[in-house]
Amino acid sequence: MRQLEIEWVQPRITVTADLTDDNPDLVDMVWNRLVPYNSLQNHALVSGDHLYHLLPDPEPIHRAAEYKMRDRTEAPDGTVFLSQLQHIGIKYGPLTEYLPAAPIGHVVPDDVDALRSAGRYCWDAAYRTKEVVEVRVRRKGDRVDDYPLPRPPRVGDPDVQRLIDEMHDATRRSWTDPPEELVDMHAGRIGSRAGSRDQYFSTLVFLNGEVRPLGYNALNGLVRLVRTTDLPLETLREITPGFIRTPAEFLGYTGLHALEDFTGRSVKALGALEDREEYFALISTLALYTNMLNTWNLHLFPWDHGKEYPYPRG
Repeated sequence: MRQLEIEWVQPRITVTADLTDDNPDLVDMVWNRLVPYNSLQNHALVSGDHLYHLLPDPEPIHRAAEYKMRDRTEAPDGTVFLSQLQHIGIKYGPLTEYLPAAPIGHVVPDDVDALRSAGRYCWDAAYRTKEVVEVRVRRKGDRVDDYPLPRPPRVGDPDVQRLIDEMHDATRRSWTDPPEELVDMHAGRIGSRAGSRDQYFSTLVFLNGEVRPLGYNALNGLVRLVRTTDLPLETLREITPGFIRTPAEFLGYTGLHALEDFTGRSVKALGALEDREEYFALISTLALYTNMLNTWNLHLFPWDHGKEYPYPRG
């Protein structure tokens, strides 16, 4: 039996998960390619008692599941899922989101209570305290002292390679430490003063509404296209700007200047790419940077306003 150790550095909780044979191809990928790694721990905001975190590798985006549970709400507590949104998630209590999901493992029964404790702690961190919770995942029994962010493939053009290196380094710096631009935005330090009538709460709402689909849908979708279709490089060059340029420009206006710069330079770099592999290297690096921003924005957003919108009783 292959087992993972999942550790939350704060609140110092570690659980063991058995990897199962429901999706052997996905399990092999996790075991042989992904671990060990670390990430910022997120808590679900609309699904229920569910933890998830961003993976540092684009492989899950385009790797199809062999089996999906039709209704994840029926999964036992402790079920571990792998998502094409580049997440590993763990159910630790009641869920409302019934959408299909691909199981890859299960927290061992003796550790489910500890998992629930970690879940409650992570909810409080996301909803109220904003404490950063780092999650570390490794093969059980392995001693791991370092969790480096995997480097993307290299390309031939030195200017494009320089851009990829810059995006990778920016992602690495903020992998478990919040990006300064997002910290400034959530403190109201926005140079453009985006936000009608001298307030920035609506800007934070629109930030969430733009950065999430830019990463999950547009950029991840392009990564999936280059890995699962035979679209020629020229077609990929033509369609890419239409998916990513406009939202990135808006996000630059709201305060994410590095994202706007990286996206604009990536669009310009498309003509220098030699083949589809170089396209993958460029776009997957931009996608990971964007999805990293999304994880931090979801952590920093003032979700405690939710107490003002309780569901009606009865």
